[in-house]
Order: sequence, then C-alpha cells, then structure tokens
Amino acid sequence: MKKIFLLICSVVLLAACTSKPTGSLTIGVLKGPSAISVAQWLQQSPVIAGKKVKIVVCDEVSDLQALMIQKKVDFALLPTTMAAILYNKGVDYRMVACPVQGSIYVVSSDSISSFDDLKNRKIGISEQGTTPDVLFELLAKRHGFTLQEQHLDFSIGTHADLAQAVVLGKIKTALLPEPFVTLVCTKNPKVKPVVNLAGELAKSDSSTLFALTAFVVCKSMAEQQKTVVDSVAKRYQVAIEWLYAHPERTAQAVVDAKVLPNVQVALRSIPRCGIRYISASAASVRIADYLRIFLNFDPKTVGGRLPDSNFYYFTQDVK
Repeated sequence: MKKIFLLICSVVLLAACTSKPTGSLTIGVLKGPSAISVAQWLQQSPVIAGKKVKIVVCDEVSDLQALMIQKKVDFALLPTTMAAILYNKGVDYRMVACPVQGSIYVVSSDSISSFDDLKNRKIGISEQGTTPDVLFELLAKRHGFTLQEQHLDFSIGTHADLAQAVVLGKIKTALLPEPFVTLVCTKNPKVKPVVNLAGELAKSDSSTLFALTAFVVCKSMAEQQKTVVDSVAKRYQVAIEWLYAHPERTAQAVVDAKVLPNVQVALRSIPRCGIRYISASAASVRIADYLRIFLNFDPKTVGGRLPDSNFYYFTQDVK
C-alpha cells in the first residue's frame, strides 16, 4: 500500500513539473520605449498565470490600432492619447498603468541652455496636434512666449524624416522622441539633447504627470480574468526593474528584436526613455489631468472628451 501511495505521489509531482502553459497572452508594443520596457520578455517569453506571453512589436501606431480593433491583442502599449481616442470610439481597453513618462526632447546643433532660448527660434515638429506639439505649445505659453515668438515648422511629417533632416543639418533644432534622439546624436555629434519636455513640465508644475504611454488590457480580460491581469501587472513591474539592473542584457534584447540598430545606441537611449511603472490605480487623477491638456488644445486629440472612470483598471495586490 505504501509503495502504491509513493508511486501516485511521484506521478503527481512529475505531472506538476512537466505541465505546459494553458493558453497564451498577446501583448502589442511599438518600437521605441514601449518595446524597451518589455526587454526581459523579448529576451525570453515568460509564463504568467499559466499562460505563455507573446510580444508583437509594431512599427506604426496604425498597425497596433488595427490589432486592438480586431481584438488580436490582450494587452497593448501605446500613446495615452491614442488609448483615449480608441476608448471613446468604443474600442474597449482599460488602462492598467503608465510605464513611460517622457521621452521627448528638443535636440539642436545650436547653443541652447534653457527653454527660454527657444524663443524666436525655428523648431521642427513632425506634425501639428501631436504630443510634442501640444506639450511644447503648453510650455511656451507657461514661459510667456507670444504666438509671434513661436516659429514651429511642420513641413516634415514623420519622426524618421525629421530626424534625418537634423542629421543632415537641414534643420538645426527639432522636437524628437527616443530612440530618434540618440540616433540623431550618434550620427551627428554636433547635435545634442538640450531640453527634456518631461523635466520642463515638472518645473512648471510638479503635479503634472507626463503620462506619455498607456499599458492597456481588453475589457473582457479586465472583467473576467482579474487574477491574470493583476499577475501580468506585477510581473511587468519586475521586468522594468530588471531592465535597469541588467542594461547590457536589455540592450542586446532590443537589438535582437530589431527595436534598435546596435548595443551602443541602445545603452545611450535607455536612460532617456523615462521608463517607470506607475499604476493607473495610483495616478488616475493625474492621467486625466494630462489628457485634459490635450482636450483643451483640441478635443480631437483625445477622441472628443475625457475618458470616463471605466477607462482605468484598478489593480489588486497579487501575492
């Protein structure tokens, strides 16, 4: 009888040790800080709450939007303003956290030491009404710039093309996000990051949260699988801690995933990305205040109105 009992225990233990993940989780991210924030998962796909995690890296926001509209991703990392637009259009994802706060810089080959030096200076911006444009105009107003003292050039329509123009010296001063900041400065040593928009926002109002990126989850999972969502949120926080503890491995992971071209660029870019996990539970009011900046600038930039309270997912503690 004792031998039979021991045999049953051995079978149970063997089954537990060799059990496979049941189902999967798909997380859509964009190239840049969003993808860098999940570098640990790019290096090796984790199993969370018994489900294997798959990361899909998208080149363009429109590609990620399409996946979200088609419900092909369980989670996504995208600009907070775009998350608000999709939510207001009925693409029901809930914001779990803000993992990237500020990766937009003024870069210049001119001598600039403060935001005030940007008065009456031609500044290249990829597109009117985008996050760089809205936040720059807000800061310019706070610094007392008149409309006549702001010379914004929207003639180049993409970050990539604007970055190339700065590299070639066709534009001396521009607003760019990471990793374009590091790519430009690497290719043209005369160009330097001279103003950090997140830092300037904090100087003008310490309560302002530069809630650049939203980590969202689809409604059905938020309502029906809260334990899974909370487990993913917990592991994401650990992944971000890992990122800073292992910069070389992080850099190699994002290069292997073709997010950045080489390890040297990755190592320089990562510290400027502003990656830090802040839960929507803890910061829903500050995130709403951030979105209100865009609403006041142009309601279309957030989908016509501020998202209601259901936009925010309130994480439970996971032990």
